[in-house]
Amino acid sequence: MSFDSRFFQLAEDELEQRKLRNERILSQREREIETKQPEIYKIHHELGLTSGRLISLILEHDEDFERKLAELETNNELLQKRLSESLVRAGYPADYLDKPCVCRKCGDTGVSEGRRCECFMEIVKKAAAEDINRTSPMSLSDFADFSLSYYDDKQVTPAGCTAREVMSSNLDFCRNYAENFHLPCNGILMRGATGLGKTHLSLSIASEVIKKGYSVIYGSAPDLFRKCEQEHFGREEGNTIDVLLETDLLILDDVGAEFESKFYSAALYNIINNRMNAAKPTIISTNCDLNELVARYGNRTVSRMKTMDDLIFLGSDVRLMRAGNR
Repeated sequence: MSFDSRFFQLAEDELEQRKLRNERILSQREREIETKQPEIYKIHHELGLTSGRLISLILEHDEDFERKLAELETNNELLQKRLSESLVRAGYPADYLDKPCVCRKCGDTGVSEGRRCECFMEIVKKAAAEDINRTSPMSLSDFADFSLSYYDDKQVTPAGCTAREVMSSNLDFCRNYAENFHLPCNGILMRGATGLGKTHLSLSIASEVIKKGYSVIYGSAPDLFRKCEQEHFGREEGNTIDVLLETDLLILDDVGAEFESKFYSAALYNIINNRMNAAKPTIISTNCDLNELVARYGNRTVSRMKTMDDLIFLGSDVRLMRAGNR
């Protein structure tokens, strides 16, 4: 997937900030140990001289290089063991004087095994997602604000339960989905008339998933498809489709509200299919029933939607009821 170069620069800047923070933390710890535990600091200082001794040994071209190198390595291991044991006895973590880092794989350098580290690409991905979200009407909701009192608890539906019971089940499902979010996981298809809480619950999921450190994009299908179309035909610059495919969780709101077009239908199939193949979940909310979705997008697309967890939303327009209570 391709990303705008500015997101790579943002990732470079973030890693540089991490590096400076790590250096400050280590410097503060070293000063603390030097003051409070001077004997431990001597061991730490001795360890710090190892790299210089190794360089000198390499430059000397000594005939006894292998033996001296083995001695240096053995001494280094003993010093490391003494340091960690001394720190633990003094009440510190064994790695207290190791250079701190967020990513153990690359040590916050952004490079692992000669290529961009996963942590670097996560920063790029989140920056790209945030850029799209800035132009979307994303205002995060909370499960605690979802009131079941707006849903009828008297009239029994053909399925043998009330609207409130159905929505209570939906609320529990979405809360559990957010609390246990991981990759890979299944997507969700939210179906029902307007104003029944689809957007509220999907954004509540987004709020929790973002707290877990995952990248999330929320947007209305009409707006996102239009943006993809403008970029595809060169009328705008950007790579929205790549970002939509790459984000950890994609929330497509109001699917079916966009103008009917072959491009939009193809874009929806491309997004759903590629994300499923990559085991990345998509949450789709729509006012359309399955027959309407088939008529608009075809069986191929809807067959993929059917593999998602299907939540039916019942009741009366909550927005109207809230407006009437003001």
